[in-house]
Amino acid sequence: MKSLIEKISSAKLNQEFKRLYHGRGEEEFRFLTIDSIDKILFVQFYEDSPYEKEILEKLKEFTLHSGHENIIVKRRFTKETFAIKGEIPKKAFAIENRMKFKLNFYNQNIGYFGDMREGRKYVERISENKNILNLFAYTCGFSLFAKRGGAKEIANVDMNKSALATGMANHQINDLSQKGISFWPYNILKAFPKLKKKAPYDIIIIDPPTFQKGSFEAAKDYQKLIKNLSSVSHEKTTLIACVNSPFFEKERLIEIVERNSRFKFKERIENPSEYTNSSLKNLVFI
Repeated sequence: MKSLIEKISSAKLNQEFKRLYHGRGEEEFRFLTIDSIDKILFVQFYEDSPYEKEILEKLKEFTLHSGHENIIVKRRFTKETFAIKGEIPKKAFAIENRMKFKLNFYNQNIGYFGDMREGRKYVERISENKNILNLFAYTCGFSLFAKRGGAKEIANVDMNKSALATGMANHQINDLSQKGISFWPYNILKAFPKLKKKAPYDIIIIDPPTFQKGSFEAAKDYQKLIKNLSSVSHEKTTLIACVNSPFFEKERLIEIVERNSRFKFKERIENPSEYTNSSLKNLVFI
């Protein structure tokens, strides 16, 4: 417990989102993540633990000098969300490199994934005058940074209409013009005939859930996606393919892409250092 508090106490905090503890890859508290979101300390328990009460008491002590006014707890294994200090704000934002993401702490996924920060930075850097296809767009984080990077057109595709609505709001709150940006609520595996309307794309981003009941299972569906890319790409298209699962290795994803398309592996975008032992693979192909 002492080492946990020492680790989060050493972090340099400001308004920007910061993962203070990523227990998903650790031995001691693998059931725990702790995030600093401006004045909010956001604590997630992924399974029941006899240490929960002690951890929360220590975090209350931590906030006495850290500047956090609210402690929000999410028990993902029971789908409970509650505040043990302050309250759950009606409006809250995660800030990444001066870009705001609208949050909803009551949702299972709150609207922002900090582990993809370097991927979004990479996309911003290569987006100028590009036509971009953003598959499994969720709340459209890649679109925000692509637009700031000067993208010409962006098609955000996700079957979750609510997530896309949040994506639209994210563009508005960041004063980003929606000219040239589309938000398509499609089932992606069935949507390639529709996706052709703005093809070919210069950059294609695939950031799917590992498992989404009834719509996508990476183990069997990733290959189907890759086989369809020839209909929406050209010979100079850049592909960014992601997967976040400890059971889906980097080598497996490379094999699927190279065996089922013309794309060849170029490089891996490294995960943020605070996501210790993260299972995210964020790969670039050309």
